[in-house]
Amino acid sequence: MFIRLTALAMVLLANTCNQKAVKQEIGTIQSKRWSLNSMNGIGQEKSPIWLEFDTTEHRFSGNAGCNKVAGQYELEGNEISFGKVISTRMACMDQKANERESAFLRMLSDRTYTVKFEEQQLQFRDSGRVAMSFTGFKKAAH
Repeated sequence: MFIRLTALAMVLLANTCNQKAVKQEIGTIQSKRWSLNSMNGIGQEKSPIWLEFDTTEHRFSGNAGCNKVAGQYELEGNEISFGKVISTRMACMDQKANERESAFLRMLSDRTYTVKFEEQQLQFRDSGRVAMSFTGFKKAAH
């Protein structure tokens, strides 16, 4: 009987700690503007691509390089799932920027990633590899 109660207490304690960690991560994702650092292992120095997350509405918005983007997402545990991505439809003046934006949109639309938070870093992982990484910055006051 004592062993069963001890095991139950440990499960409840672990679940409580996990819920606190998930709530902290949800707060972390909403409180920052996430600037793209790398995509598919390729560094994105001075990238104009960024995302912001609204945890109340389960929506994200941002800039894919040349166009504004938005859509819905779900963050459950350590997984984030994106629905269809919508964007404005202006052409990029630079071919490389156009290709980067197209790749970014494909990587978001109807995809699920494992999420990893580390200080100011946000990673979207696919099959253990880092698909995209972002650096978080405080959102500007509106």
